[in-house]
Amino acid sequence: MRSTPEICFFSATFTGHKHFGSKKSVKFVALNAPLSQPKMAIGAAELFKASSVVTLIIYLKFFVSNLRWGFAKGKANIRAKEDFNNNPNAGPDDVEKANHAGRIVQNDLENIPMGLVVIWASLLTVATATTAPDQEALCTAHLVLTCLWGFFRVVHTVIYELHLGLPRSIVFMCSMLCLFSLMIVMVIAAFYMPETAAYLR
Repeated sequence: MRSTPEICFFSATFTGHKHFGSKKSVKFVALNAPLSQPKMAIGAAELFKASSVVTLIIYLKFFVSNLRWGFAKGKANIRAKEDFNNNPNAGPDDVEKANHAGRIVQNDLENIPMGLVVIWASLLTVATATTAPDQEALCTAHLVLTCLWGFFRVVHTVIYELHLGLPRSIVFMCSMLCLFSLMIVMVIAAFYMPETAAYLR
């Protein structure tokens, strides 16, 4: 519940047109601003914290996967010729391992950028949806879905490394479902953002 706005009164006196030489007193009524907002257990601050941590974890995961791919390419003798860690005695198994590591990195490149865009766009929209009937519910949904997406992306990489095809596909679809849900939350929140003031249009 929002608190009842207090009303304050003040008066002003101004001089009329010089030809009439009259003075008029006018009493104005104004509302104290801003209206106090209810406190939320999960608000914008928690969303920024969670989204920042998830972004860091996902980047570190990608960095490790990319680094591992680099070592695998060296063992497979498919790095640039000037690199010192190429293995001239590489066999077919080494090449397959390097290709497999590369597929993990490629999957990250295809999915992580858009996922982070959705997460941060949803965060900014939900955090400014101040006219929503239950903004805290939107914040909670964003928080849960963001953490789940980060969790599924990490698990996806582990399962990919273990060559488990079906579980990998299931986890991948779960991560995509989180993003679709985040986009729905974002669209709902967008319709509860404050209207742009007329003088700014």
